[in-house]
Amino acid sequence: EKLTFNTGPGIPINSISVSSSFCATGSEDGFLRLWSLDFSAVLLEAEHEGPVSEVLVSSDSLQVLAATSTGNLGFLDVRSRGYNTLMRSHTDAVLGFSVDGIRRHLTTASSDGTVRVWSLDSLHQLYDFVSDDSPCCVAFHPHEQTFSCGFSSGIVRVFDIASSKLLAEHRHHRGEVIGLVFSSDGEYMYSADSEGSLALYNASEEDHAVIRFACNVVARGSERSPDALTVSRDSCCLAFVGPSEYIITIADAWSLDELLHVDVSILDAESSQLDSALKVCFSPAFTEHLLIATSANKILWVSTKTGRLLREASKVHKHLCSSLAVSEDGRFLLTAGHNAVKVWDYNMQYHHNSQMYIGHSRPIHQLSFTPDQLGVISVGDAIFIWDFLGNPADQSANNCSLLNLSNAYSLKAGEVKEVQLSNGIPRQTAPLPSSQPQLDVSHLDHVVQSGLGCLSVSEDVPTNPTIPGHGSSPGPAADPRSAVSVLKVTVLENPSSLNPKHAESIELNENSPERPDCYKHFIPRFKTSSIDQSIATPQPPAEGMKLKAVIGYNGNGRGNMVWSPDQGLFAYSCGCVVVVEYLHTGSQRHLQGHSEEISCLALTNDGQTMTSAASSSGGGRSLIYIWDVQSGARRSIISYHKGAVQSLAFSRDDLLFLSVGDFTDPGLALWSSKDFQLVCSVSMSGPIHDAAFSPSAASHMACVGSQGVHFCLIQSQGHNVDLNVKSVTAPAEVGDVELTALCYHMDSFLFTSTNKGHVCAWDITTLSCLMVWEADDGEIGVLLCRGNRLLTGSKAHRLRLWDVEALQGSETKGNICSVDRGTKMVVEQELTLDGMLVSAAFDISMEMGIVGTTAGTLWYINWSDNSNIRLVSGHQNKVNNVVFSFDESHFATCSEDGSVRVWLTSSYELVVQFQVLNQACGCVCWSPSSKNSSCLAAGYSDGTVRIFRLASTEMERKLRPLHVAVTAIQYSASGDVIISAGENGLVAVSSSLDGATVHVIRDHKGSIVSSIQCVNKQGGGETWLAVSADRRVSVWASDWSKEKCELLDWLSFPAPANFKGDSLPPSLAAFYPADPSVVVYTGYGAEKELSFYSLTKKQIVKKITLPHWATCMSLSSKNQLLAVGSKERVLKLIRTDSGRFQDFSLHSDSLQTCHFSPTGTLLFSVAFDEVLLWEVHSL
Repeated sequence: EKLTFNTGPGIPINSISVSSSFCATGSEDGFLRLWSLDFSAVLLEAEHEGPVSEVLVSSDSLQVLAATSTGNLGFLDVRSRGYNTLMRSHTDAVLGFSVDGIRRHLTTASSDGTVRVWSLDSLHQLYDFVSDDSPCCVAFHPHEQTFSCGFSSGIVRVFDIASSKLLAEHRHHRGEVIGLVFSSDGEYMYSADSEGSLALYNASEEDHAVIRFACNVVARGSERSPDALTVSRDSCCLAFVGPSEYIITIADAWSLDELLHVDVSILDAESSQLDSALKVCFSPAFTEHLLIATSANKILWVSTKTGRLLREASKVHKHLCSSLAVSEDGRFLLTAGHNAVKVWDYNMQYHHNSQMYIGHSRPIHQLSFTPDQLGVISVGDAIFIWDFLGNPADQSANNCSLLNLSNAYSLKAGEVKEVQLSNGIPRQTAPLPSSQPQLDVSHLDHVVQSGLGCLSVSEDVPTNPTIPGHGSSPGPAADPRSAVSVLKVTVLENPSSLNPKHAESIELNENSPERPDCYKHFIPRFKTSSIDQSIATPQPPAEGMKLKAVIGYNGNGRGNMVWSPDQGLFAYSCGCVVVVEYLHTGSQRHLQGHSEEISCLALTNDGQTMTSAASSSGGGRSLIYIWDVQSGARRSIISYHKGAVQSLAFSRDDLLFLSVGDFTDPGLALWSSKDFQLVCSVSMSGPIHDAAFSPSAASHMACVGSQGVHFCLIQSQGHNVDLNVKSVTAPAEVGDVELTALCYHMDSFLFTSTNKGHVCAWDITTLSCLMVWEADDGEIGVLLCRGNRLLTGSKAHRLRLWDVEALQGSETKGNICSVDRGTKMVVEQELTLDGMLVSAAFDISMEMGIVGTTAGTLWYINWSDNSNIRLVSGHQNKVNNVVFSFDESHFATCSEDGSVRVWLTSSYELVVQFQVLNQACGCVCWSPSSKNSSCLAAGYSDGTVRIFRLASTEMERKLRPLHVAVTAIQYSASGDVIISAGENGLVAVSSSLDGATVHVIRDHKGSIVSSIQCVNKQGGGETWLAVSADRRVSVWASDWSKEKCELLDWLSFPAPANFKGDSLPPSLAAFYPADPSVVVYTGYGAEKELSFYSLTKKQIVKKITLPHWATCMSLSSKNQLLAVGSKERVLKLIRTDSGRFQDFSLHSDSLQTCHFSPTGTLLFSVAFDEVLLWEVHSL
């Protein structure tokens, strides 16, 4: 309960400001209050995170400025009663900082006990870490979204920003951490403390294990904090002051072995006092230069090879130099002394070699160039961000001012529109926020771990102050935390202030229906892609390729498999395609038309008509397609439900057809099967999970959902049809449950199941429950009854067959039903399958049938011999790669689920599956035919490569050439080596015979390598290429038998700085089969295009314009064809000589990979778990 002035003890008032209309006070309880002039009433108040220390009313009395002791500054708009946060800041000196150049984040450590993360683009504070331990220094990992922090207690902690997770904590240091730095390649981390200890960590592993810990090697004391350590740009050397203040040690960065000692006390023979070292810094451009700041106010240039003095600058500052940094191009040097910043000509070639800039009011602790070299950051009393105007390279350092103060502040919380950190032009005014932030955001905390602190999202959203004496109506807007929870979701994606339209959409989502607590209910898989509505697909027989087979079953659907024993066929969905498969021949027919994921199917009892339901691509009502099973023709399209369609069913006489909407728009729609016209519809008050017609009475049907079982009577009067619905809640004996599935038994009974494993038997004449028994310990999503045999399929992967003949003698006793725990209902048979049961179809005797699971498998079940056979197999998770064997007899797929599966190309049957638990498989390749086509290699997320032999179906060898996830793998053309690449850009060459790593290529380090390709070279040897996400392609000439590998060419493709989209399109490259001396490349650039680069002419010889950014690419060895996939779900077949193309759109999500077969007659395309096989003709 909030204390008031009348009920609680006295609340100190820190500030007061009076206008002609009211009086404003700021108090220790965090409230800004506006009082009437006689102090008889509070007119308006706004709560802050901390005590309000200052208030000031504007001259027109329309705004009140407020400052808090926690470093926040904002103003209250009296007229609109809205509050705007202008600034967030540290409340004490800023001790150190680090910049993430990739994501443009800045992290700072302060004496106020907080570590804060800011956005350099929007100038927002993104996170705020609070701890009882005082932070001393911080360092961002050069590639990952992680940072480390050293504390005064000696603890070093490593945090993952994206997951708000503490990755590692080390307590080896005894004193305050005075230096913390990562190597440029991101492989190692180093820390030093005030007691002289030095630690080396393995930064390529998540736990950052300590490799070596050395004592008494660093000079004691904390005056060199926060940058007591420096690492050379090539990550080979580490330098620091120690073991005494007179000695500089240069050590091997990989082992900490000492390479060189430099005694600075003897470098100045003319001085009568011994000089000591304060700071050290490597020059990025000149790796043999080490810069040393000394206590005699000198900067010394020392050779890292010999220790020889190369150059010196005297009288650098009036006070001791506290920090120094060198620009990437080696043209400029920054130094800080007391409260001044100086910019120097690195080579000291001018009469006046420096310019001085004053802005800080207290000593500067650290300064550095921004990674883009367009700015300078200095910290001390505040965070200063300067525009650096020393670029371009031909600009003289003497004729202009090199620094312009763009912001001197602690970074702002409001949105700043169209602001760049540095653009080469001095800013006229500081940017102003345009948002209306909310004050009370202190609740939005991510607890990192066990009292170590909190990582809080400190972006702000609009709010209104409360008016005492006026109650607010309940709802999401009344609780400030609900608004903050919206921000928590939004700010991590795009840290900018919420505009009103966005706020409305979030509020709408908060009020939208919640998904029921059961797996039975269909939820479409989340997608960020959208289909290109403008494409025109080719019509037979003019199409250049034809869909040949669909590999897999969509286990995310519900009731999306049907079977007709009389017709000898079954149908199922995969993505947006309905597959009709004939059991006797194994052939497939594909029903095409949907553009989104199909949720469910239904088949008439005579097997002649089938329906399928899916959402519409334009966001409108769901579409239900009516198909003629024999011809495959689409008879009609109907639409009614605003959300997804949960269930479809035909009446026993096939005269009526029922569709059920999902939880977002629960309702029943009854259609005439003759012309599929809507005859009746009913809106339901709660979600419906399943529905069925009575097998004996044409006018009876039932459905189940969150609010129980609904018995429906179809009443016809002429052309008018009504549904009379009577609802009955679940029996009290089962508790608060969802009724998930149902089926009829004989003429007078109905079975329903619950999400807690119960089965309820109902008398449909009295609408009462006869019996309940616990049929499973998990949710039951499938119910099917034939005669006295009941089939249950559950979330626990179990399929059970029950004898329910005992139900015939059951009678209700008033309103109480008996609870049978298995004494009457007997389990005849039971099978455990590979996933949750989502669909089932059995013959009339329940002897044989087909069931589908969430694992993407369709099983043939035969109860007579208790057997089960896989009919259709697929991946449950994202498929990362699919490749043909060199003789095209097999193909292999790999997935995020850690499995590698090998299939027969002729029948699409699964031959063998290699499963690795708790690891994702990112890539797979076959050994060349000249070696042994029955071997394949796969790369995993833990950095391992596993080699499998198909003949023995066993893993032949496991090697670990990398310590990060393997993103690309390929056998050499000769098969002697395996080339693998990781997400850190390292490329490892391993022997295929013994698995030894024979060579590591670091040219792409720091950027993910997306693909590798090897081809034979005329005259012997082979040529191979690697392409990385930073739009660089390296081409190599190798002869592995002679251990030769030489860089043949290095291609870099330019691109604009700003990309408008969720993520950059991948960089893709491959050798042109018609001329292997040509490399085909596509990726993010100024234009969407394919570039053909000639290795002999050293230039681009051809370009083909694309309408979309390519997400995958494959080149055919036949007919000069090329396939390109896009996020717009389009697979484009292009003839490279003429530019002719055709578009194909049969995927329900963006394409992620495509591969031609070696002969070019077949093509695979993949979107998430949808694998389509195409037969390629020509264009």
